[in-house]
Amino acid sequence: LKRTLRDASLSHSVLIEDVEERIQLRHLSKRDTNSSVPGQFDYGKFNTFESIEEELQRIAKENPDMARLTVIGTTHEGRSVYLLRLTHNITETPEKPVILIDAGIHAREWISVSTAVHMIHELTSKQGAIKSDLLDAFEFEFIPVLNPDGYVETWTGDRMWRKNKAPNNESRPWCVGVDLNRNWAFQWGGEGTSTNHCAQDYRGESAFSENETVGARDWVEKYRDLIQVYINFHAYGQLWMTPFGYSVATPTNEIEMIQYGQVAIDAIEMASGTEYILGPVYTTIYPASSISIDWMSGSQKIPVVFTVELPDKGAHGFLIAEDQVTPVGEETWIGVETMALQIANDKKLLR
Repeated sequence: LKRTLRDASLSHSVLIEDVEERIQLRHLSKRDTNSSVPGQFDYGKFNTFESIEEELQRIAKENPDMARLTVIGTTHEGRSVYLLRLTHNITETPEKPVILIDAGIHAREWISVSTAVHMIHELTSKQGAIKSDLLDAFEFEFIPVLNPDGYVETWTGDRMWRKNKAPNNESRPWCVGVDLNRNWAFQWGGEGTSTNHCAQDYRGESAFSENETVGARDWVEKYRDLIQVYINFHAYGQLWMTPFGYSVATPTNEIEMIQYGQVAIDAIEMASGTEYILGPVYTTIYPASSISIDWMSGSQKIPVVFTVELPDKGAHGFLIAEDQVTPVGEETWIGVETMALQIANDKKLLR
């Protein structure tokens, strides 16, 4: 490979010498040591799906005035796709403007899941005037693990698994599953998707062919008039991105999205020094059709939508160290909190 790159006059560098060794050292041992003791959930660690499930149930049970836990879908392997609603004086169904956040649509991106869970912890366990104002103004909705089967696979089998675990006609075990972030019904099947079952970006047999995306779709379609902000967390790259991924086209309100994205990344840089690049998916990372933010913006007309590739920039990639769980969670929350406060001020949602 080095010779081929050299012959083609392409520069290169090795970010991780031995990925398998890194997996063995950092993650395989966690399958037996993950915090699973009821009431002792560790927000500073990566956690199993089962531990997260228990913690979401605990939060809903112990905070009846501000939390509701809803199952929006069931996976092929029978796991629940949870959506946690958080707001002051919560009602049976959403009534306030909504900020919807999901994570873990790609199973191996553990830092996305831990970051969403950290935000839940910020809103439910930490006091402060700004958090109180935001919970008065908005309903925060979290889908912290949008791909439960794939996430479990990364703990029990293949740490680098990306897709869900839905079966198909392929007999090869690595060819099962659909890339859930290529399965949305806006410009479905375009550039940056694959018809090959074995490809990492396999789009599925049709748009919304998967239980997980159907569950998210049905929830959004039901409450889309309330949803003001949608954030789809990924890793890695430190990119804060707007639609679209299917082409160089941009939403009619791109300027508004860029302005709010700038507020978020400026707050993060001020807090921790972490720098993000801001721009459309297509030109900032790569072409990617049928992705969630394209559908949210292009089809559902959600006003402000982002795909966020969390740290780092590739030194550790999907295998980011566990000691980064809290720093990444904290700085990302600062960005989202600052942006949400700006939106609330602009829309006169604060009392």
